[in-house]
This record gives sequence, structure tokens and C-alpha cells, in this order.
Amino acid sequence: MKPFLDDDFLLNNEVGKNLFHTFAKGKPIFDYHCHLNAQEIYENKPFTSLGELWFAHDHYKWRLIRANGVEEKLVTGASSYYEKYLEFAKTLPYAIGNPVYHWTHLELQRYFSIDTVLDERSAPTIWKRVQEQLVNKEFSPRSCIASSNVHTLCTTEDPADSLEYHQLLKKQGFPVKVLPAWRPDKLLAIEKTSFRQYIRTFGQVCNVNIENMEDLKAALCQRMDVFALNGCVASDHDIGHVPYQVASDKEVDGLFKRAMNGENLSVLEQDQYKTSLLIFLAQAYHQRNWVMELHIGCNRSQNTKMVEKVGEACGFDSTGDYEIAYPLGKLLNAMESNNALPKTVLFCLNPKDNWILASLANTFQDAEIPSKIQFGTAWWMQDHKYGMEQQLTVLANSGLLGRFIGMLTDSRSYLSYSRHEYFRRILCNLIGSWVEGGEYPYDRDNLGRLIEGICFDNALQYFQTGVSGQSV
Repeated sequence: MKPFLDDDFLLNNEVGKNLFHTFAKGKPIFDYHCHLNAQEIYENKPFTSLGELWFAHDHYKWRLIRANGVEEKLVTGASSYYEKYLEFAKTLPYAIGNPVYHWTHLELQRYFSIDTVLDERSAPTIWKRVQEQLVNKEFSPRSCIASSNVHTLCTTEDPADSLEYHQLLKKQGFPVKVLPAWRPDKLLAIEKTSFRQYIRTFGQVCNVNIENMEDLKAALCQRMDVFALNGCVASDHDIGHVPYQVASDKEVDGLFKRAMNGENLSVLEQDQYKTSLLIFLAQAYHQRNWVMELHIGCNRSQNTKMVEKVGEACGFDSTGDYEIAYPLGKLLNAMESNNALPKTVLFCLNPKDNWILASLANTFQDAEIPSKIQFGTAWWMQDHKYGMEQQLTVLANSGLLGRFIGMLTDSRSYLSYSRHEYFRRILCNLIGSWVEGGEYPYDRDNLGRLIEGICFDNALQYFQTGVSGQSV
């Protein structure tokens, strides 16, 4: 029986062990999609407790505590962080097979050198040991990021954001590149009651009175230029179902004006607007050499009672069951037909769509850049061991695993960089098993290049210099 979480955790063959310890372990991190807060990174306030680190933003942990039958006040409510921590400690032993169990103990080991297993009995002692370290050491957002060997991270920013704190971080000389990623979800959400007010606010930021689609596109280009000057190399879209409904520019302009007048559009009309705007944005991304990330298939805010009580993005979303093969293929084709399909990363929340995304990615490759269209890493509710192995295996079977840009955190937690280690161990073990099974030759130099590429080098090359001339 192997010890729990030892140096060879998740590494079950000799080749995998060698690949991880020699090539993967020491590589820097390029975290091309996360939800860390640039203002928090700039202000760099020391953390006050393990509870703050774990329960201020982490909906993975919130969902587990809820599943253990705990009142919301002990999850996101007014209870103290210590009380929430104790409930989490009571919950954790039931989480066998859950990645949160592994992440939690990796975080305790890597950041606090604590090997003790967390449960209800050990919780007070572990809390005390962490608190002593928080008092005696500098433990802040920047120290967490720097100690995790992060080279670059891309935060997720609304087009109306001032990017003030990204500018201040660059001016201050923080050695880790903190770049804004463009997230225009509110501009596409024409079905929401908040759409009209958001468009007005966005227009004020751009000093433009947005009355039609031409005004909107001009404002978007203006803000994209600002993002580019601040180092942006990626856009990000949260797409539940993939829209593809064709309409003329004149028809889409009419739809926009009707929505701004307070009229409700049909689902077909909403999709006509979204299709048109996505194709326009893709062309703009292509011109700026930005990567377009499409996160597909989340079923948002399903527990409406709890969303009204706690808020959105608090752990009440689920995997969606949308048909995506036809509309996504048509959408990518429309972009390609305009010679304006940007570098694109396709993520799915439902594993049934793995083969669809992998095959579509290979349908739209070209000579511009190796594996220009990427089948993205196992994301969110799939970023566990089984989900990662599935995604890696599908990609290997259908494309070029050696060109893969690897893992992201998609997280609001400053301790979540241990998830990159988790991914790297799974990657090395999987490739090691193929080598030991005689499915790939044991060429140490070539294997080393493959592992280093997937862990860091490929992402660095893929998200290279944008139109502003700034290099990552």
C-alpha cells in the first residue's frame, strides 16, 4: 500500500515518476484563465486565516459543505471563518475520490508544510499551525503567486473595467505578468433585463452614445485597443448553448434597437444577435492576435431560491446538456470563411462533448500556428483525475497531445496553483503508462520536450505577442 500523498502521489509507473520529477515539477506556470482579482494582487494585504484563504471565494469547497447537510450561514453566510473551517473539516472525510480532498492536502503540504490529514479531530491543531505561519511570515496574494512559480496569469475582466490595477502592478514592477483577459459576456446577454443599463454604462466608459450596432462595434474596438495596450492576449466567453442563427446586418441592427427600447426578443432573435456579434468579435481578436476561449455548456443558476439568497457564481450551476456539434461547427466555419478565425480554445463542461470539440478543433487547423484550434483542458466540474485522463486521452487519440497548451486554474483561490501539480502528475502517469505498455518509445529527450511543452512551453508560445507588441 502506498502512503497517502507521498512524493510519488498519482505516479504509478517508473517512467511517469521520472517524467514528473525531472521535467514537469520545476516548470513555471502560465495560468491563462483565472478569476483572481487584480486589485487584491496590487494591494497585497496579508491573509488573516486559513478560513479566509479557503472560504472567501472557493465554490468547490462550498458545494461539498452543502452536500453534507450544513446551514448556509456556515458556508457563505455570517458565521466566522473558523466555524466554516470546522464544518469543512467534518465534511472532508466523506469526500473520498473527490479532487477537493487531494487539493486541500496538497495546499496544506505545499504552502504550510503540513502533512497531517485534515478531519474533525486534527482541525484545531492544523488551524493553529497555519495561524502561526500567517503571523510569522509574509503570506499575501503576491507571495502565494510568486512561491507557486507563476510566470503569467490572465485575470478575467469586463470590457468596461478601467484596468487601473493591472497598470499599477506593471508600474510597480511585480515580476509575475498579470494580464487582463477580455470577457464580454454582458454585451452578448441581450436576453437579460440588465442589458440596456449595461450598454449605457459601457457607452459612458467609451464616451460614446450607443444607439445602434455601428456605435457598439466602434466602442468595442476602442476598448479592445485599451486592453491590448495593457497586455491582453486572450478573450474569454461563457457560452451555455452555442448560438448560430444567421441574419443580415440590417436585421441585427433592428434587433439591437428593439432590445434597447425594452422589447423582449425571441430565442431565435437573441441567437441572431449573438451569432453576429461573436463573428465580429472573432475578426477583431484575429486582428489583434488574441486567443478566443470558448467555455461551453454551463447550466447557470439552477437553484433560483439559493441564487436569490446568496447570489450568482456561488456554486449553484450544473453541467448542461446542449447540442453543440452543428451550431459550433457552423459558427467556426463562418469565422473561417471571413479569414478571421482566431486562435481558439474549446472547453466543454459536459464530457459527452469531448469528441465533438476534439474533432472540430482538427477540422479548422491551418499553417498559421501548430494546433491553432485547441481542445481545452478538463474544465471546472471535469477537472478531476478521471476527467483529466478522459480529456488527455481523447486529445491524444484525435490530435496532437504534444502541442497541447495544458492546465489552467479557473479559480478565485490563491492556493489553487497546486492544481497545476495535480494535472502534471496525472499527465506524466498517463504518458508513462503508454510508454511502459509499449505504445510509445522510451526516448527520454523527446518525452522531456513533450512534457515541458504541455506543462508550460506550448502555452507561452501560443499566447505570444499581441498586436500591442507586448510579449508574454
